[in-house]
Amino acid sequence: MSEQQDKKNDGAESETELPRQDGFAADAGDDQHLDESQGSGHSAGSDSGEDELGRLREALLRTRAEMDNLQKRAEREIEKSRRFAVDSLLRDLIPVIDSLDQGLESAGEGSSLNEGLSLTRRQLLNALTRFGLEEENPTGKPFDPQWHEAMSMQPSDQHAPDTVVAVLQKGYRLHDRLLRPARVIVARAMD
Repeated sequence: MSEQQDKKNDGAESETELPRQDGFAADAGDDQHLDESQGSGHSAGSDSGEDELGRLREALLRTRAEMDNLQKRAEREIEKSRRFAVDSLLRDLIPVIDSLDQGLESAGEGSSLNEGLSLTRRQLLNALTRFGLEEENPTGKPFDPQWHEAMSMQPSDQHAPDTVVAVLQKGYRLHDRLLRPARVIVARAMD
């Protein structure tokens, strides 16, 4: 009978033995201890998991912001390239306009040569203004060193000081970029 009791006790012991995480068997009394340690480990793990989740969200937001900034910068660069792609072509055509202006000055008024040169100049300027070329003729306007190049100063009582009296050579801009400053004579006060 003692063997039967021993078998029953062995069976009872096997029911109360629980596997532990370290691989050893634990008593049923250790069950409560395991639940507490797992519960506290779980909350510590969830705190670090939430911290990690917060860091990942922040990294994602930064990456999105960087991508948005990169896209906007690329769009600005493309727009700038598109607007100023004809810059070198227009710089090369400005002397052609100057030559037409000189031809108009040397041709007599009312001559067929004057009319032909005038028409050619007008057509060329119309075509170039569609690409953003702006002609700068500042006669009578205040001198602006950003857009004008003073060739000389002339005393004048008819014009306010620092006013453009005459334009020796017209200036040109492409949108808001200076291609060539206007060469001007600036008024100064009489001595």
